Amino acid sequence: MNFLDKLLKTIDLWVPDERQVMLDKGKDFEKYVISKFDKKYFTIVDWTRDHNINSSGRLVESNLNPDLKIRYNPTKDLFAVECKFRSNPVKSSKINDYVVNWSKPEQIKRYSDFMSRERIPVFIVIGLSGEPRSPEYMFCLPLTSAPYPEIFPSVLDKFERDPRKNFFWQNGILK
Repeated sequence: MNFLDKLLKTIDLWVPDERQVMLDKGKDFEKYVISKFDKKYFTIVDWTRDHNINSSGRLVESNLNPDLKIRYNPTKDLFAVECKFRSNPVKSSKINDYVVNWSKPEQIKRYSDFMSRERIPVFIVIGLSGEPRSPEYMFCLPLTSAPYPEIFPSVLDKFERDPRKNFFWQNGILK
């Protein structure tokens, strides 16, 4: 085996796998989101592990659920959160504007099914621009306000929040 063959066999060690980079960014953003839930008021009931399906060859069903299941301690209310970090908005093929492409249709259906089955609200928390551990913009919207993979700026504007501030829960709404 010559040097080039050896080098090609080790390429995955020094060239990051694009999927792994995306998973790492997602986990970093999840950690950031969790840091914005004050331990005094919120308990993390469940946090999906996002086990790599390819590593075991088996599907882990809980990975299909939203990232977090959280309890607001004063009222015992439960809700779920799906965290999405996007570096930049993308140009929409449907409108002449930029959008945040946050999901795939089958994921949205799974989250909607989860919401019905668990009888708890699901919120989408989107970090945009900057870094996953320090996004420039943050949005928190109910799943019912994000029924399509692309979220338009007019929708996002309604749910923008200061990414530096902690979350609070009021009357069944996460803000």
